[in-house]
Amino acid sequence: MKTESKKQTGSYYTPTILSDFIAYHIFGKYNFGKSINILEPSMGDGIFFESIFHNKLFNKRFALPASISIDAVEKEKKVLLATKEKFKGLLPKSTEIQFTNEDYLDFESKNKKKFDLVIGNPPYIKSQHLTKKQIKLCETLHEKAGLEKKSIKNIWTSFLIGGVRSLSENGVLCFVLPAELLQVIYAKELRELLRNTFPKIEIFTFNELIFDDIEQDVIVLICAKGCEPGVSFYHVERLEDLKEPTYTEDHSNIHRKTLDKWTNYILSDSELQFLDACKKKLLPIKDYCRAEVGIVTAANDYFIVDKTIIRDTALNRLAKPILQKGSYMPPTLSLSKADFLKIVDDGNPAFFLAFENKKESSFPASVKQYLKKGESLKINDRYKCQLRENWYFVPSVWISEGFFTKRSNVFPRMVVNEANVIVTDAFYRIRMKEGYKIKDLVFSFYNTLTFIFAELEGRYYGGSVLELTPNEYKNLSIPYKKNVSIASLNKLDKLLKSATNIREILEFTDEIILKDTFKLTKSEILKLREIYIKLVRRRLKKLKLKF
Repeated sequence: MKTESKKQTGSYYTPTILSDFIAYHIFGKYNFGKSINILEPSMGDGIFFESIFHNKLFNKRFALPASISIDAVEKEKKVLLATKEKFKGLLPKSTEIQFTNEDYLDFESKNKKKFDLVIGNPPYIKSQHLTKKQIKLCETLHEKAGLEKKSIKNIWTSFLIGGVRSLSENGVLCFVLPAELLQVIYAKELRELLRNTFPKIEIFTFNELIFDDIEQDVIVLICAKGCEPGVSFYHVERLEDLKEPTYTEDHSNIHRKTLDKWTNYILSDSELQFLDACKKKLLPIKDYCRAEVGIVTAANDYFIVDKTIIRDTALNRLAKPILQKGSYMPPTLSLSKADFLKIVDDGNPAFFLAFENKKESSFPASVKQYLKKGESLKINDRYKCQLRENWYFVPSVWISEGFFTKRSNVFPRMVVNEANVIVTDAFYRIRMKEGYKIKDLVFSFYNTLTFIFAELEGRYYGGSVLELTPNEYKNLSIPYKKNVSIASLNKLDKLLKSATNIREILEFTDEIILKDTFKLTKSEILKLREIYIKLVRRRLKKLKLKF
């Protein structure tokens, strides 16, 4: 199946090693009695049934109930027929299985049955790829669970809610889900739903990507009713380790009210309490500056061009220097005009065409021609463009004192805008409040404590990318140092440009910011350093961290 079609179907099939382990763990740990009703809301290739009935690794080490009834739901008819054919004669005679060719959302809206086990790997489909009918069904499901409609970002959330609602009094739910469940804001109410519904929660995390097709971190979520209460996080180093099976138990911190994302399982309560104590003595970034998202063009490839396009005099008059992507930016404390010229000379799109908010007929002929090209590409039909008085006029174009990279790799970056460029929504624009200086804020940002808060407050993706939303960035705690010396600014700039390892950078800045300004001891700083290494290595997974 091609990747593009997978965006529409959300079908990423579970590896056999993982499904075998899940079957072994569930039937070895939870008692279902003599009979069991199972629901698989997204059957796919039927890998979970293969693991339950023909487990290659653990079949001799767990017993199944004598009577098994299965409801297998699959939206794609070809997939369902192929899986149905595969299971002919392979399932025990005591097993009843009902195959249903239907969207699970439709199935759930009519379902009255309760199940002892709901198991599967729900599709991962973003809301923009869903039909209006699917969105409406998702909204209805969320409302039934007492959740907000606006929280619907991806179809897997509705599969999870449906699974929770379909469980019997002592039922068990087991899903392979995106790690987003543990960390993103829109999943916070789902985390609350799980906490309030299930006394027993188990979460398995992985130090490698499970699906080759996508850079998406996943977890195994197991929730059980009618069990002794407890929350357990387990860390699996390699998928192959599940053949043993081998995994490490981590900390359970889901009871927390501060730093309350479930990704914090990697830290102990004492470590989190230490961070809490530090945070209470600090102010957030928003107290020192105003920050907002960079410009949204709705079509960067059209509005942002390289130097060859603006050779025309009329287009040249419209062109404004712009930084489009964080990857174009050199490692530096301040983006200089020389840095920007290098970006231009490298052939990168670095000029924003700032069309005026006036009638198309008033533009010179060459500009009209370029606007006609945009209309032929249907740029004017895009949602953001349709909201404008004139589709080609991009609002909120202004130069900020500095900017912050929305996404980052090893560590996030805040930069002084000496080049006076505008930036896209890949950045957050910074304007300082009265009494504070951009260079002081940028220098103060580079310290171990603030980097830790970025890891804990932000979210990370399978490709090692760290992302902070505007509110997450504005609420980052920072030990602000006033009147940073020119010598210190120059040294940090030199360290960043030399591509040195992160330890050398933080050893320099922590001495000034955490020790001299924030008054932490050497042992406290070393403790922070250990916490930070844990968090970054967890996010980067197999990528090497120069520390």
